[in-house]
Amino acid sequence: MESDADDFSVEIRRRGEGEIEVRIRGETYTLVVPLVSALHEVGVEFAGYDVPHPLVEEAVVYVRTREGDPIEAVKRALDLLRREYEELRESVEREVERTGV
Repeated sequence: MESDADDFSVEIRRRGEGEIEVRIRGETYTLVVPLVSALHEVGVEFAGYDVPHPLVEEAVVYVRTREGDPIEAVKRALDLLRREYEELRESVEREVERTGV
């Protein structure tokens, strides 16, 4: 399956004191659910999402922080996910080597 990078975009729709609303086009639950979970892990006050229509690949992520920049919190959450997925990839590679599959 071929992927077109133009099908994926991120737009900061609203930015206020300690909060942001981000629209992600070209994606719904696959990336948004882990992102919101990671946002909670990095200590935001609130993180949630909405998928306005089930047939449209678009999600809106809401982030509120007590302290600090919510965009920086999103960056920390994305770094956390990157590390976790890298660890998962390495574990799978080790298991493939071990089992010869």
